[in-house]
Amino acid sequence: MQHSHHSYTKTVDDTQKLKLLWVILGLRSCLFLIELGVGLWGGSLSLLAGSGHLFSDVVTLGLTVFVVWLTERQSSGETNFKYQQIEACIGLLNGASLVTLAGFLALEAVERLQNPQPVSGLPMLIVATLSIVINGLSIQPLHKHSHHDLNLRGVFLHGIADAGSSIGVILAAGCVYFFNWLWADAVASLLVALFLSISAISLIKDSLRQFQLTCKL
Repeated sequence: MQHSHHSYTKTVDDTQKLKLLWVILGLRSCLFLIELGVGLWGGSLSLLAGSGHLFSDVVTLGLTVFVVWLTERQSSGETNFKYQQIEACIGLLNGASLVTLAGFLALEAVERLQNPQPVSGLPMLIVATLSIVINGLSIQPLHKHSHHDLNLRGVFLHGIADAGSSIGVILAAGCVYFFNWLWADAVASLLVALFLSISAISLIKDSLRQFQLTCKL
């Protein structure tokens, strides 16, 4: 009877976690499209960099939702083992793509520092502020669960990193809009590229560790 109650509690927890992840996935997917569109339209490299970081978050979130959804229905050890291997492989690919994106953004930012391009400061400011609001909405419900769940902790930390990037973009947007300091957009892009690199290295390390553990089992 106690085992049945424990299984029921776990199912409820997984269902609640899945609903929360779906909401956050929807919010960040919308934000990704907004940052990408406005970044292309306004010529803002820092917004494009932020959208690249968000794309990584969306991929990671989608994978997390997929794994939680499957483990909710398939509870065998062998099935979970296969999911962990798939998760590790996708994490490695995601990390490698992040490193590539960070390198491209850094090179483009250096080029823009040498040859500044026109940037629309007001759209940058509006979208970066919106990003702070959306990340705040997604971070708040995760905080109380992030200490006990590794998947939710990863999503929470990604949200913190996105919020940090957005603060940098807001400062850059203010410099562009009020003082016409076009170089600020490139500097913010370099900072976002640094965030991307740190996230990528952490993701690659965790994925390699998980893959090695599954190979030993």
